[in-house]
Amino acid sequence: MELWQILVALIQGFVEWLPISSEGQVVLFLYNFTPVPTDEIVSLVVWLHLGTALAVIARYPRLIFEILSLKDKALFRLLLIATVATAITAVPLYFFLKSSLAPMHGELLNVLVGVLLLVTAIVLYLPTRHTEKDLTDTQRDVENREAITTGLIQGLAVLPGLSRSGVTISALLMQRVEKETAMKFSFLMSVPAVIGILILEILTGNTLPSGIGTLDLILIEGVVFAAGLISMEFLLKLARRISFWKLCLVLAIVAILFGIPAFIP
Repeated sequence: MELWQILVALIQGFVEWLPISSEGQVVLFLYNFTPVPTDEIVSLVVWLHLGTALAVIARYPRLIFEILSLKDKALFRLLLIATVATAITAVPLYFFLKSSLAPMHGELLNVLVGVLLLVTAIVLYLPTRHTEKDLTDTQRDVENREAITTGLIQGLAVLPGLSRSGVTISALLMQRVEKETAMKFSFLMSVPAVIGILILEILTGNTLPSGIGTLDLILIEGVVFAAGLISMEFLLKLARRISFWKLCLVLAIVAILFGIPAFIP
């Protein structure tokens, strides 16, 4: 297992639940600091999400069992609705990225990531404009409408730089869903989405980059799993006191600065 593999696994695990786009940060790292061919980056990024999906299962084992055993039929229905909605937007974008990401110059890719991170920062900022009293007076649980809307938005997070957790949590908050409920539903939504995209990856015959073997993959997923579990607990405890949109804005500026050379003759 090489050093860059450990680093990319740590980035994926620690950043996945922060609304700053783990995919965007991983793409930037893989392109700028690793030997992974550009046309294989998307496949590796998809596989890295397996470790964080397993972290969600480990964090909520009883709830996952109740969903799968249909003891919690309401939550099963909501997650199914959200997953179908996710597929509507995610699948076309997935094939678009597979065909368009490879020919892009690295600097332009950095600009794309930076712009999408900037969009994430704006989306994260919007819920902060409401006062705490306004949110408290109108809070509600996730229903079919919220599941459909948030699922469609989650599918857009296939784009590198657009934070899945950031946009889904923000979408739920803007629909007046209670914050802890929004975070938990966002976490749970990620599991079927990751499984679905992995199945799509396998069915389309895509493989891992040639430099990553089976043992390396297992070790990488283990690091992602451990880091993801730690970062999830950290987020649950400190989310109320962290302005994620500000951090996202800084990262967007950095990414765009990395892309400036693309516009210099």
